[in-house]
Amino acid sequence: MQKAKRLIGLALVTCMAISMIAGCGKTEEASPSTATNSAVDTSASTGTETLDPVELQWYVVGNGQPNDMDKVLAEVNKYLQPKINATLKLNIFTWGDDFENKMSAKIQSGEKFDITFTSNWACNYQQNAPKGAFVDLTPLMDKYAPKTKELLGEKVIKGASINGKLYAIPTNKEMAHNWGFLINKDMADKYGIDLSTIKKFEDLEPALKIIKEKEGANGVEAFQTLTGESAYRVLDFEKLVDDNVPGAIYGDGRDTKVVNDFATAEAMSLFQTLNKWYKAGYIRKDADTITDYAPARKAGKVFATTASLKPGKDAEQSISDGVNWTQIDITPPRATTREMTGSMQAISKTSPNPERALMFLELMNNDAFLCNLVNYGIEGTHYTKVNDTTIEQTQAGKDNYNNSLQWLFANQFNTYLFTTEDPQKWTKFKEYNASSVASPILGFTFNTENVKTQIAALTAVKKQFMPGLETGKVDPATVVPKFTAKLEAAGLKAAIDEMQKQVDEFVAANK
Repeated sequence: MQKAKRLIGLALVTCMAISMIAGCGKTEEASPSTATNSAVDTSASTGTETLDPVELQWYVVGNGQPNDMDKVLAEVNKYLQPKINATLKLNIFTWGDDFENKMSAKIQSGEKFDITFTSNWACNYQQNAPKGAFVDLTPLMDKYAPKTKELLGEKVIKGASINGKLYAIPTNKEMAHNWGFLINKDMADKYGIDLSTIKKFEDLEPALKIIKEKEGANGVEAFQTLTGESAYRVLDFEKLVDDNVPGAIYGDGRDTKVVNDFATAEAMSLFQTLNKWYKAGYIRKDADTITDYAPARKAGKVFATTASLKPGKDAEQSISDGVNWTQIDITPPRATTREMTGSMQAISKTSPNPERALMFLELMNNDAFLCNLVNYGIEGTHYTKVNDTTIEQTQAGKDNYNNSLQWLFANQFNTYLFTTEDPQKWTKFKEYNASSVASPILGFTFNTENVKTQIAALTAVKKQFMPGLETGKVDPATVVPKFTAKLEAAGLKAAIDEMQKQVDEFVAANK
């Protein structure tokens, strides 16, 4: 009887949440141009009294826990409880090993938690989902997240699925990428550097020479390239496992031949350029030991770095870092499985309340008030509104709740814009997505099961050799042959052959 009551209550509150989001009664869905901070009118009593109260544990990667997190969560929970009788505990771990190590330990130990950020580059989606770490959301979407399913659309859901099953909710954001530079504009202007002359990677070198001469004594990195967060990514290979494993097709879509990207002519040329820049002092000497790029950037001690770009990336990063960045696009927009799986929220297989967790994600994706509350904090405390779609951060917001994770938290098209951002940003996002060229293997996910031993060994070899290469610290003419030999000894051929086999099967099945 108790179980039956609980199921009835869950059905009632689900209907209430879906009705609220779908536009029944007084609720209207927020659009990119009309998202407001007005609360959604719902009944505080309908259905929720028969649901047990739960606390949802949510882990994400970012700049660490802001000072005012508890204050913001108190407001979030006031809003959540009448809707789904849940409270939220949000934990933001720092970039790199902090997030990776903590989430790996939680998953491997079977620790109970509800939601985690996952992607192709952190808390690896393609590796963790097939191992049973995440709940299969496919049979749950129609009941608990119908508006999110509609919002994302068939293409994105297909691109984010593994063997036809969806294990995480992608962030609704740009669904393409291109690579280029973020440049400290104030430094460039100070020394009269003409950024319009920079069209390709090597064109940056004269500017780096100037910055080294003028700002090197002040501890400024002319060019930031770190372990993992490196310039290697500007080559834009479409990796089939993740950044740690050799095996990719060329990003320009020329064919579907799988190559060891670390040993290509393009990689060797880049490694040689980085080695030259390292010797010239443009790259910090300990770059191969650093994984967190944020502190130096926020301190204004970086002139240039490579970055995954999109419309308005420079304005977003400027707000996050407190530095006046400008972006230079080097590669054209491309749509790959990487974008579909580049920022996602998965529900842990250990979650005591997977349905409630999915109901929460449905709200995050479709309730503009909740989405903006989590992203920007409390109106009047952390920001003030300029108009319905634009805000200005207060000093308290900058100091105590400056997450700058709009690309991570749910539906980015429902978030406010800052006054420093282009009012047409969301329109340009749509145009950017539409202009992108789709990968010939869009939606492909490599199954590592047959070569998991080789994948582990190859990852270990990559972590041994790549830090020195991607930061310019070692001579590629000497190191790349040794690197390649070690990869071959670790099972490179078997891994590449399996990748090619699966790619060929995917292409044949999707003609």
